[in-house]
Order: sequence, then C-alpha cells, then structure tokens
Amino acid sequence: MPIPMLACLYNGCLTNHLTFPNRMVSFGDGLFETCLATSSGVRFLDDHMERLNEGARRLNLAWSASDQQSLDSEIQMALTSVNSAAVLKITLGRQAAGRGYDYDPATQSTNRLIQVFEYSLSNWYGTGARVVTSSVPASINPALAGIKHLNRLDSVLARQTARQQGAHESLLGDGNGWLVEGSMSNLFYRRDGQWQTPDLVNAGVNGIIRRRWLQASANPLSVAAIQHRELAHCDGVLIGNTLIGLVMVTHLDNEPVSPVNDAELAHLRTQIGLDFD
Repeated sequence: MPIPMLACLYNGCLTNHLTFPNRMVSFGDGLFETCLATSSGVRFLDDHMERLNEGARRLNLAWSASDQQSLDSEIQMALTSVNSAAVLKITLGRQAAGRGYDYDPATQSTNRLIQVFEYSLSNWYGTGARVVTSSVPASINPALAGIKHLNRLDSVLARQTARQQGAHESLLGDGNGWLVEGSMSNLFYRRDGQWQTPDLVNAGVNGIIRRRWLQASANPLSVAAIQHRELAHCDGVLIGNTLIGLVMVTHLDNEPVSPVNDAELAHLRTQIGLDFD
C-alpha cells in the first residue's frame, strides 16, 4: 500500500510531477536526505544540511547561499503539513544542458524537491531487529563513499534479502567479507567493551546517527574493520538511522546475538539526542 504523501514542493511550487529532461531520473545525478519531522521541526536538521552541503561540493552541484535560503524557506513551507511524526525527504538534482552523461558546468542549476510522507514506528524498533546477511555487495567507489547520492541500487537489492528471509534489515559487505553497512542503516558493534563501526572510506553512507555518535564525547565510538564471521561473537550489535534511531539487533542470520542492556541502550540514545518529541 502506498504511503500517503502530505506535501510535495518542486523548486518552491506545489506539484505532483517532475519536469523533463531530468538528470535525477536519467542518471541519479543528485543527493537526498531522509529526515524525521514533527510539529516542532526537523530532528537533526543541521546535521542533514551539513551532509547535504558536503555532497553538493563533492558532486560539484551548483549550490549557493541563495539556493540554501530557498531550501530553508521551502522546508518551513512543507512543515505546515506536519501535525505528527512524518518523513521529510529532501532531494537535490542537477539540471543542465548537455548530451548524455555530459553537462555544461557553467550553465548548470540545481533542482530542489521536498516531499512529506506519513510515518510511524514499527514495533520491532522497540523490541529489536532480526538481521540477515545479503549476498549483494556494497558499491565500492571512494569518490562517492559517505554521501547520500541517488545511486542506491545495491541497497534496493539488499533490502529484498531482508523481505525474502522475514528479517528487518540486511547487511552489505565489500565482497571480501568486510562488513560495510545495512541496506538502510549503519552498523555498530561492541568488541572488548568498545563500540565500533565500519570504515566507510570506500563504500557506504555516513549516516546522521553514526556522525553524531562519532562526535559524542561520552560513550566513544571508534572506526574499525570487521569481518562478517566476527560479528556473531561481539558483545552487542546495533543498527541505526534517522528514522529508526538506534535499535538493538537480537538475531543475526537466525542465530541469537548478545543483547544490549536496556539501560545502556537508553543512555546511548540520550547521548546521541534520540529522545522523540
């Protein structure tokens, strides 16, 4: 069943269609942010904007202070449709003349698409996630690693692994046994009493929860590589993203994993700022 869309703005105008030709659709030439919105605003908006601007620089999108001001105004306009928890999705796409993949950087502009959807937490977010390993490898590309670009077919395919196996999330590796991330989340694991997360220098999305935890002074998080076979022996596994927050993994490939104490999980959520409105 389609998720009801509460609002859609394209370059500041209410609409239900895109203009063509469109490089977002043709080539995935752009970026997106998926945010949790409530009647009081967008959670972690500054973090989302920081990553969006970083991605715009890396993709060489035309993005000025005036563009940012327009986006800020459009976000506030979209929020008028929000009365309870909702997903606010921000997409930036390159618009430019040019043949095929080529574009003219001197005349390019950036389209802004904002969509608002209804949202509610599923029960497993509170009780814990069953996670499986996908045979789909993460796309390896250091030039794109970390940012949330529109080329997400590896996640689309890996997401089906979870559906087919009755799980809540599936994990992607680099093809050599080293874990990268989940299809929709970042991965966190505790080894020898230390919380760690995979390095994303070659692949993956540097998610907002991951970014905030790495910056937190309490309950430090370090970056460390881990093989798939090692994960089952960790003394705690979590997944996280902006919408689900931080969720305990209870099973990995249908085998139980060491649980995370409820008090510790609550403390971690508070340190990262995951108290729901």
